[in-house]
Amino acid sequence: METNGNLSVSIPLTPSNDPDIALAEEWLAELEAWIHTHGTLGPDPFDVKAHPWLRALQGYPLLRRASTVLCDAFPHLTRRLLSIAPTENPKTHALLAIGDLRLYQLTGDAHYQHQAVEHLQWLLDHAHPGFNHLCWGYPFAVKAQGLDTTPHAPVCVVGAIAGEAFLLAHEVIGQAPYRAAATAIARHFLEEVPIYPASDSACCFCYGPEDYRRVHNANLLVAQHLLEVAVLNDDPSMAQTAVRAVQFSLDHQRPDGAFPYGHHQSSDPYEAGLLNVVDHHHTGFVLRSLAAINRHADNAVIRGALRRGYAYYKTTLYTRDGMPRTESACYPVNIHACAEAILCPTLLSNEMMGTKKQAVLALRWTWSALRNPKDGAPYYRKYWGFTSKITHPRWGVAWMYRTLAEYLWRFNPR
Repeated sequence: METNGNLSVSIPLTPSNDPDIALAEEWLAELEAWIHTHGTLGPDPFDVKAHPWLRALQGYPLLRRASTVLCDAFPHLTRRLLSIAPTENPKTHALLAIGDLRLYQLTGDAHYQHQAVEHLQWLLDHAHPGFNHLCWGYPFAVKAQGLDTTPHAPVCVVGAIAGEAFLLAHEVIGQAPYRAAATAIARHFLEEVPIYPASDSACCFCYGPEDYRRVHNANLLVAQHLLEVAVLNDDPSMAQTAVRAVQFSLDHQRPDGAFPYGHHQSSDPYEAGLLNVVDHHHTGFVLRSLAAINRHADNAVIRGALRRGYAYYKTTLYTRDGMPRTESACYPVNIHACAEAILCPTLLSNEMMGTKKQAVLALRWTWSALRNPKDGAPYYRKYWGFTSKITHPRWGVAWMYRTLAEYLWRFNPR
């Protein structure tokens, strides 16, 4: 996608007496200017881990953590020393498309529709060529205990977020190719992604064709997309498969309401600790998917799981001042978790009481702790003693852009 530092920026949207709305508008304007200046090609938190030296450490937890801290402390230097080239990430374009579509809904400004169409076209032009249906992956290899994928191997999370963008484009713009794209993504999930048959009533979509891990946020994002496409196309069979996937994750919700990252069995080759962790942004993914699914299903069991999950999320995975955290620790905290700390309560505002306050607290904390005051660029990660000030187009800019657009769409509609 071509960018130009001289392109106009249409935000701020409208003057507001609400200081948090004004803050969101100001930051969104800064992010749009940053994108026009720097583009979507850039570093990613996981690109450096694809280097052979660091890939060799991923199966050893202590060495992995030490190398992560080192790369976070010297993010630009390590990438130069290891000759890590910038990459273009499909998820960046999907997230920016969603943000632009929300801004088009808010303003009616064709500028945002044009930007969204460009991002969607990029996705169509860069789908993985080795599969029959639309899919995308990350532009780097992933290596961990029991896991070794190739660059660009399809990932369900990327496909589902792209699917969300195409479905929203069909709703807002109404062109048939966007509906066809969303349907093609659903066919990829059903026909080209391994499905773990847990029982007669439950199944789990694996993380991708090369990654057989059972990860709850990925499974539910797939279920959400399948259900929405099933409703759009009146496809009961697709809807039934979505319901079985939802049941799998509901079956593995902890009694306290928490959702671990994934499901681990003793026979699995994967690192149990990583699958059992409860962190902020993956929990937010799960809750947002459950809420979206229940808007179609209207099911008491799903509503109960959502209420218990959000109660745990709100009381355990935030500090009092709105900083997102994991179940086990406050630091380090990264910008993706901060974006989710704003986005999740924002998108659950119709289902849960008091979510706007939670979103506002997270917005204020993130603004003060992980934003470059010179240009609004989101910093990557804050440790107790230092801040990793690299800016990632996917992990930071795109997630915050989509988040702030959704925040304004929900809380400052015209």
